[in-house]
Amino acid sequence: MNKKVEHIADRSDGNFFRGHLAPQKSEPDIRDLFSFELQRLAGLSTRIAALSIRPKYGITAREWRALAVLKYLGEVPLQELAKHSGLLKSQMSRTVSSMIERGYILKTANPEDGRSILLKLSPEGLDLSQAILADAFERNENMLSTLSHAERQILIELLQRVGRNSAHYFHDLKTRASQEDLRELDEE
Repeated sequence: MNKKVEHIADRSDGNFFRGHLAPQKSEPDIRDLFSFELQRLAGLSTRIAALSIRPKYGITAREWRALAVLKYLGEVPLQELAKHSGLLKSQMSRTVSSMIERGYILKTANPEDGRSILLKLSPEGLDLSQAILADAFERNENMLSTLSHAERQILIELLQRVGRNSAHYFHDLKTRASQEDLRELDEE
C-alpha cells in the first residue's frame, strides 16, 4: 500500500484521517474495508439513537425506523416495509406487531393480495414519528458537526452512489445464488 493511501487506511482509533502520524502497516486488514467502517458507524448510530429515543419516547430505534419508513411509504405490505427499512421480514413482523398493539400502526386487508395485510401509521403513530424525526435531525447534526455544509452534501451523494451500485451488485449476486444460499440469506 502506498504511503498516501496508508495514512487514510489505518483507522483503528476511529480517526479516519490521521495524516503522516499513521504507522506503516505490513499488510491490509479489516479496517481497510469500507463495509467494515460502515458497519461500525451504523452500529454506533443505532446505539446513539437507542439512548436518545427509548428514554424519551418509550420505543426502540427499530420501532422508530418502522414508523419513519412507513411515514414516507404510506400504506404498504409488511414485506415492502421490511425491505425499505433494511430489516428481515421476520424482524419487521415482530416490530410491527408491537406497534399495532400499542396503537401506532394500523393494519387493513390487502385488496390485491388476500394473503397479506397493508400497514399504515395511525394518527398517534404519525405524531410520534414526527416528534422523533425532529430529534433525529438534531442527532444527525451532532454526528456531522465536524463537516461543512458542502462536505455533508458530498458525503450524502457519495453514500447514495455507493448504495445504488451496491444494490446492483447485490442483485447480480442474487441472480447467480443457489436457492439454499437465498434461503440462508433470509434467515440471517
